[in-house]
Amino acid sequence: MECTLVLYPTTTRRAMALSSLALLGLAACGDSSTAPGGEQEVISRVTLTLTPANGGTPLTAFIDDPDGNGPRAPSAQVGSLALVRGATYTGTVKFENRLVNPPEDITEEVEEEANEHRVYYTVTGSGVTITTTDRDPQGRPLGLAFTKAVGATPAAGTTRVVLCHYDDAPKNASSTSCQGETDIDVTFNFTIAN
Repeated sequence: MECTLVLYPTTTRRAMALSSLALLGLAACGDSSTAPGGEQEVISRVTLTLTPANGGTPLTAFIDDPDGNGPRAPSAQVGSLALVRGATYTGTVKFENRLVNPPEDITEEVEEEANEHRVYYTVTGSGVTITTTDRDPQGRPLGLAFTKAVGATPAAGTTRVVLCHYDDAPKNASSTSCQGETDIDVTFNFTIAN
């Protein structure tokens, strides 16, 4: 069997090398904190904490999702969120992967990759509003911190929490619902204390 060694001119070899480097550079673009990319998070627990703005005991509730964002339904809510009429609460949401040992705090990852995430809240029940108070490095809403205001005549309802991961679609500051991939979607019940 005969082998032939083909030598390309120096300019052709340089062009091939530069093309290879350019392709490697483009492949790495998905790792940028400002460009869409990265993997979806595995989240098996979502915890809401509401602290009365005027002081008092925080209200905490969590929901477990035994297979992350898989086909099995999340478990029932543990803990109650009994809101007081006319009160305002500072809120936080925590995301964890408890399917690994030790459990992993996904909230830190969401914060580090803030340009690729957003938490959306949808409230049912009249007289209760949620306002996101934190921002990503580009000034767009993030949603790990929020305020929850309860009016004078509120009704019991639910708070839906959706963690959105922007993989292929750019994160839009004015969107009101997830336009990317859903990392987790759970709904918390709240009551109105007398």
